[in-house]
Amino acid sequence: MLLGLGVAAVRAASNAVTTGAAQTAASVPVSRASTAPGFWDQYGSLIITVAVIGALFVFLWTKGYLVKIRNYVEETKEELRKCSWPSVDELKGSTVVVMLTIVLLGAFTVGVDWFLSMVVRLITT
Repeated sequence: MLLGLGVAAVRAASNAVTTGAAQTAASVPVSRASTAPGFWDQYGSLIITVAVIGALFVFLWTKGYLVKIRNYVEETKEELRKCSWPSVDELKGSTVVVMLTIVLLGAFTVGVDWFLSMVVRLITT
């Protein structure tokens, strides 16, 4: 979430910088020799992105969240090794059962809806 906010802030800052540059460029005549983009135009958004990611990394490191994330991933891998995974035939059978159940529940829902709509039509007419 913080990374998404940082990326959004970088984009907003980049848009503000390019919009401001476009407004000043429109008001000041520019010769053809100076139309090459400057350092900030080329690398500004990259620098801001790296700074935001670096700050996020430092924050997570100082608060101990990186250790917690690492431990969580290691424990998840360990638990997944203990799991018993279904064979291909079991997976196909389960898929068929789920699909039939969905069809039956859908037909039941449509049937009940149709029946109730008929009852409401009889009552209201």
